[in-house]
Amino acid sequence: MRVLVLGASGHIGARLLGMLQATPWAVATGASRHMRNGASWLEIDSRDPRELAQALKGFDAVVNCVAGDAASIAGGARALVQAALEAGCRRIVHLSTMSVYGHAEGKVREDASLDPSLGWYGRAKCEAEAAMRDFVQHGGEAVLLRPGCVFGPGSQLWVGRIGRWLQAGRLGDLGIAGDGWANLVHVDDVCQALLLALQLPVAQGGMPVFNLAAPDSPRWNDYFVDLALEIKATPVHRIGRRQLQLDAWVCGPPLKAAERALKLLGSHGAKLPDALPPGLLGLWSQHIHLDAQAAGSQLGVQWTPYAVGLQDSAQWFCAPATTGQTALDNMICTP
Repeated sequence: MRVLVLGASGHIGARLLGMLQATPWAVATGASRHMRNGASWLEIDSRDPRELAQALKGFDAVVNCVAGDAASIAGGARALVQAALEAGCRRIVHLSTMSVYGHAEGKVREDASLDPSLGWYGRAKCEAEAAMRDFVQHGGEAVLLRPGCVFGPGSQLWVGRIGRWLQAGRLGDLGIAGDGWANLVHVDDVCQALLLALQLPVAQGGMPVFNLAAPDSPRWNDYFVDLALEIKATPVHRIGRRQLQLDAWVCGPPLKAAERALKLLGSHGAKLPDALPPGLLGLWSQHIHLDAQAAGSQLGVQWTPYAVGLQDSAQWFCAPATTGQTALDNMICTP
């Protein structure tokens, strides 16, 4: 099977590409907007349907791991559907997100209604899923995966910045504000699910959808304390709601603006404290619990135990390349 991985320079895409290249049944090529060295890479603008159609010729399947802004996610999915139909690429495996469930709480299965009201990211992902349904209606095959929060080595979002917030005393035991389910899933389990989805038999007109979250994933407070202990960010602080709101709503926006300004100026070596997005405050208290039984029983995912994922996350975080921001973090929003 010839497989093209879009977004192959990202956290999940890069790991998936390596796993695909190690299989005996796949010939994998990575694609991103910036050329990488090696014969197994293509430079593609994933929002350009003509460019995509040309690249997809001869491929049996494409895995969509594209991240970025709303245009890259939603517009890129529409462009991919158009290009795959034109090129005769029969299968798309699309990486979605639990954010498509919006503000839902309780046990959530794959047949739950989608809710695009959570923000631009959830809205873009809902639009991308609509594009996949259109692909199926026009004769293509699609498999959708909706992971929770992807941790493990290389996860800047759910290990890197959280570890730095813990070291700086900006995060810890949040009390009721951190009582939501974390819905953690190891990056290797996501890649395993993507590999299995490429081989999954799909009925004509069907579009299998699978939630991805480890069955032993803890609540956020437990994860914060466990990670703090693993990376020796102790003592673990009790963080009140007022401090969280100050960090997210008062310090967050100027930090994010400064980050964007530095990026525009090309100052990639400059270090800023990680902004705390206000949306995380809602996530950490949201009692949404992904039901991922189908991923185990129908797709065949073998889950990485939480203790193992926690340990290799901490080992990755403690490597020299992932640290170095603690002093700057300590300068802001601490009591």
